[in-house]
Amino acid sequence: MLLSGGVAVAAFNVRAMHIDQRTEVMTMDALKKLADKAAAGGINAIIMEWEGTFPFVENATICNDEAYTREEVKDFIAYCASKGIDVIPLQNCFGHSEYILRHDRYGALRESNKDFSQVCPCQEKPAKETFRSIFREIVELHPSKYIHIGADETRLLGVCKKCAAKVEKEGKSKLFCDYIIAMCEVAKEFGKTPIIWADILTKYPEAAVNLPKDLILMDWNYGWNINKFGDFRKIASSGFEMWGAPSLRSGPDDLHTTQWMKHFNNLRDYVHFVRGLGFTGIVETSWSTSGQYGYIYSGQWQAFEIQPMRQVYPLEGFDILQQAFCEAASSDKPFEPEPFIRRYCADKFGFDTAAQDAMLAYFNLEQSIIPLTKVSKIEQELSAAETVLGGLKNLKPKGGKEEFEHFKLMLEIRVNYLKFRLIESVYESRAFDASRKTALASQLKPVLNECLSLQKRYCKLNAGYLKHPERSFGDWNYLGHMKNIYANLTNK
Repeated sequence: MLLSGGVAVAAFNVRAMHIDQRTEVMTMDALKKLADKAAAGGINAIIMEWEGTFPFVENATICNDEAYTREEVKDFIAYCASKGIDVIPLQNCFGHSEYILRHDRYGALRESNKDFSQVCPCQEKPAKETFRSIFREIVELHPSKYIHIGADETRLLGVCKKCAAKVEKEGKSKLFCDYIIAMCEVAKEFGKTPIIWADILTKYPEAAVNLPKDLILMDWNYGWNINKFGDFRKIASSGFEMWGAPSLRSGPDDLHTTQWMKHFNNLRDYVHFVRGLGFTGIVETSWSTSGQYGYIYSGQWQAFEIQPMRQVYPLEGFDILQQAFCEAASSDKPFEPEPFIRRYCADKFGFDTAAQDAMLAYFNLEQSIIPLTKVSKIEQELSAAETVLGGLKNLKPKGGKEEFEHFKLMLEIRVNYLKFRLIESVYESRAFDASRKTALASQLKPVLNECLSLQKRYCKLNAGYLKHPERSFGDWNYLGHMKNIYANLTNK
């Protein structure tokens, strides 16, 4: 038993890490090494979001070119079991289903032909048939008692005419819950306990009374007010089993932006809080992308590719936050970021107090999304980042050298990005005209060359960890935008 505010509460039964395979697909060796680290830190579950990397057979249309074999998936799940880790599949069946709905085979289930992200909840019968097939394939390889069926961020509720009519008559909460009930029925056909994200129910708590009582609700909070989505306390006291979910990678994180201290403080503020409320599980989410996509069409509403609007630095660079979560999840006291960071840097890198100060400066560095009109803010953050980077480059770690290289590379990418933003602010200004093209191109060229060099280092450092590291730092990131501007400036 643990104490929280003087009240005895049970420890988290489920202490889980989430692995997002949507845009950065890990090698099987990397997955097993992550499982080793998780087990050593007291983690007893992994929530696995396979998406198109799962080896579907009946639904092979969904598979992408990075899909694992069935033998690999079985081997990974067995390996985790040998470490005391339960692999819980996360299979979206409502929102965030664009990787399914982009295919014409499943197109009839779309809520909208302009945004393929959401299943139409009024298509209950065909949806049950489709997801019964998909769930069957998933559960065949996952012995876990649980299946996470998603259901977050269903932003298109009531968009189609049929759904709009139901909303007008019965409300969005009824539209949402009727579909969730249907998907829970499918999950239970396979003997599984369903889990859903709690954001939509928090917005419509009155609807929860109609849901199956064994449904598990997972509240996700990445550092905001507990009532961001709605009446948190009402849903938290609704009688459902509740799991909490902080995050170590989430918006507005990007390849060039990492808000480290936001994530450390998220662990400090949220984990102990929900333990005190009696939540039985805690899950460290880790999002490789925002889950929003652009579509590349080959015809009217025929998308042959979807491209994430944001991609985050690979999970391998976040060992320190994974370890921080392990400590926060297992301790009976609130997590304290600065003492943890100092201990970690002393133990992992052999850093003395001065070097720890340099690392704290790194983790406390402001990294924000800055509009091009705020040139002075870009200059301010660039200057601060260059100062901190200079401090990092003077450090000589005695151990953990590869992890330290990730820290340096992440900040060098940030510096390069901010340099580019300053040039871009000129290119996009009203004062820019053809007479300035040559001068601006000469400023951009070394920044572009630097970025290409960083890309090579990135691919080398993440080789063996990601199946295709070049895909997460390529022309669909700011590098591509930079190349495009340079081509426009030089007419090449």
